[in-house]
Amino acid sequence: MEHSEQEHLTKIQTFPFSEKILSALLADRTTGKNILWATDDYAPINAKSQIQFSQITGTNSDRIKPRIQKQKEEQQSRTRNKAEVFTPSWICNAQNNLIDEAWFGRKNIFNTEHEKQWKTSPGKIPFSKDMDSGHTWQDYVKLSRLEVACGEAPYLVSRYDSVTGRSIKLSERIGLLDRKMRVVLENVTNEAEYLLWTTIAFQNIYGFELQGDNLLLARVNLLLSFNEYTKHFFKRLPTEEEQFKIAEIISWNLWQMDGLTFSTPFSSGDDGEQGFLFEEMNTVENFPCKIMDWKENKILLYKSLLKKRRT
Repeated sequence: MEHSEQEHLTKIQTFPFSEKILSALLADRTTGKNILWATDDYAPINAKSQIQFSQITGTNSDRIKPRIQKQKEEQQSRTRNKAEVFTPSWICNAQNNLIDEAWFGRKNIFNTEHEKQWKTSPGKIPFSKDMDSGHTWQDYVKLSRLEVACGEAPYLVSRYDSVTGRSIKLSERIGLLDRKMRVVLENVTNEAEYLLWTTIAFQNIYGFELQGDNLLLARVNLLLSFNEYTKHFFKRLPTEEEQFKIAEIISWNLWQMDGLTFSTPFSSGDDGEQGFLFEEMNTVENFPCKIMDWKENKILLYKSLLKKRRT
């Protein structure tokens, strides 16, 4: 791994935030407690215990590592036991491009693919009068996107390639949130507009993950992305309050869930069964996962959205 890549990943694992902000990133909005470890990889820490601030800071700041920094044996073990397989950025880009192609009605909006790389499209992304559909840039920022079993969230933000560890420049990022942020940067003219439309962009990016270490890394990646885009636009780092507001949105929108029961880890499902990943363990109190509908400013059960789609 090149020195710059190693340095980049080191910044991720040290969680460069205040206790207030990191506590927000650890919050589970369904239970009102912290997210769970939900993995036995950190023994003697119990998988059912909450991730505590002291367990990942100070002398423990290197406890949680991105997948690329884990030993090959540990990577293989998580693949076998947890079906954990992280997708290269070029595949994330190709699939995200298909989503945009369907919405815009044409190809190569944000970049052009070439083998396992891509070239960023020059100029400003066209909207409104340049499109038959009449979509505006505001419509694009408001689109709700979800990454299922998000891991470190490579489909949402692409600060680095989760498989190779390669750092990706701000101008070349391909995540669903990265695309929204490019559109925001190309269209807003002042700090107030930037903060408004950046907040809307973050409110419309969702993801869920079972394992607590991956979820925390995903949340951190989103917040660090906010810091990087804000520094690019403001020519300064965001204030603690600006970061905290986004951290609270992230803690709602990237939540911890067993995708088989639509509940928090180790909960039982509606039918009394639990996810296969932890079927050897006893269930605990059932907590159906909650998410925030920012447009309506109300809390919903995630599974209620699935029932609406089926009817």
